[in-house]
Amino acid sequence: MKKKKSLGSGAVTFNMTPMIDIVFNLLIFFVLTAQFAVLEVEEVVLPPSTTAELKDYTTYRNVVVNVCHPDNPVIVVMGRTFNYMELTEHLKMLRQSAQADGQQMNVILRADRKMPYEDVARAMLAAGGAEIQGWWIQTDIGDKDKD
Repeated sequence: MKKKKSLGSGAVTFNMTPMIDIVFNLLIFFVLTAQFAVLEVEEVVLPPSTTAELKDYTTYRNVVVNVCHPDNPVIVVMGRTFNYMELTEHLKMLRQSAQADGQQMNVILRADRKMPYEDVARAMLAAGGAEIQGWWIQTDIGDKDKD
């Protein structure tokens, strides 16, 4: 009598644990970095503009400076409140860090449309005091064809 040779001892299984670990790590990473991006922007009503153009902000290390609460002006950078002197020192530190990494720093100023000009100008002067060459004022870009 001849014996039949067995072709296999059972089903082939994959160990999915390492792949699930990687997926969860990526998920946690994206959730945390998305949270940091949200912290940079405060609730402000931007002034309208029909002549502004979209800028390419990806070539700079951007710092978003929010000037908000027209009744009691506050400067907020990444969820932290500053006065004008502290803002200058903080921007100097960030500029030096960007230069050490070989990047140019850019300040994006976001101010509420009801904010007095004096408070917006102080934030601009703080960026100038930190010797930052590049900065933009963010506006609400309206419809250019309207008139």
